[in-house]
Amino acid sequence: MVKKEMDDYKQKGTVWLREYKNEIAITVLIIVILILSPMLSPFFLSGSNLLNLLRQTAYTAIAAIGMYFVILIGGIDLSIGATIQIIGMVSITMLINGVPVWLTILTVLGIGVAVGLVNGLFVTYGRLQPFVVTLVTKQIMQGIVLCVTGGASVSGTVPESFMRIGTGYIWIFPVPVVVLFLISVASIFAMSRTTYGRRLRVTGSNQVAAYNSGVNVRMVKLSAYVLCAVFATISGLLSVARTGAFQPTTTHGGATGMELDAIAAVVVGGAALTGSKGTVAGTLLGALLYGILSNLFPLIGISSYMQQLIQGLIILVAVLISVKGSIGVKPKLRRNRSSYEYHT
Repeated sequence: MVKKEMDDYKQKGTVWLREYKNEIAITVLIIVILILSPMLSPFFLSGSNLLNLLRQTAYTAIAAIGMYFVILIGGIDLSIGATIQIIGMVSITMLINGVPVWLTILTVLGIGVAVGLVNGLFVTYGRLQPFVVTLVTKQIMQGIVLCVTGGASVSGTVPESFMRIGTGYIWIFPVPVVVLFLISVASIFAMSRTTYGRRLRVTGSNQVAAYNSGVNVRMVKLSAYVLCAVFATISGLLSVARTGAFQPTTTHGGATGMELDAIAAVVVGGAALTGSKGTVAGTLLGALLYGILSNLFPLIGISSYMQQLIQGLIILVAVLISVKGSIGVKPKLRRNRSSYEYHT
């Protein structure tokens, strides 16, 4: 009896290790970096730098969780950086012209929902490739921002209540970190405890099987793109609330490259670009690892050009691992695609 129980515990432990091997590996790597960091830069573990690291990571992590939902269903969204740009421009313009904070927030959230709907409708009902759809959406939104602003910054008197969203604290934690915590808890609960989470995963695994089991595949995919755009909107609001101004040509103010940062966090966290694989926790750890490296590199004298090279290599390695682990998953879907497309 005792031996049987021990075997059961061992089997459960093996399954758990296999299921969360990516999360465990990233956690170990983060711990190693934190242990070695004082030898590389004494300033890295200072309180002020760690708070700044958490704040900066929160922006990326919130957007990455949204990207996670899209990648989970086998899609991609290259427009979240441009979404953050247009959110920054609209919110600051409204606020400096006297529009109440609550109305500004509702307006930009509405814009985020609209962007997600456009992307999702073209992908699901138009049956266009997500890469093409979101790339076009990105170009259109960036064009709108540059035409409206002329490439110039947008600044003025912004209400203090709005600024506190980006610069304030709840106890000892920056507001963006608290927002990230709430979003993370809600997302983990949705993925592990709700029917919606199971539908997202089965849709990414096999759309034919999902359809045959009664899942409204189109609505599930559409909702993923809406969530992605809404989370990008929240990230953009928190980011622009920190500075109280919008600059379309800067990396952070203009959110240039945010989509790549988000994709990197999701893929490094163990998600497969082919869909169905990955966890919210893995995405958070991927964003944290990416944020630590981005914060540490300048402190140890690595140039921005070299940073881009190293970060690109990290993404490449993660994608190769992802693709290798997903070989043989999609052929079955392609053989059955005709029946799925006929019915949907």
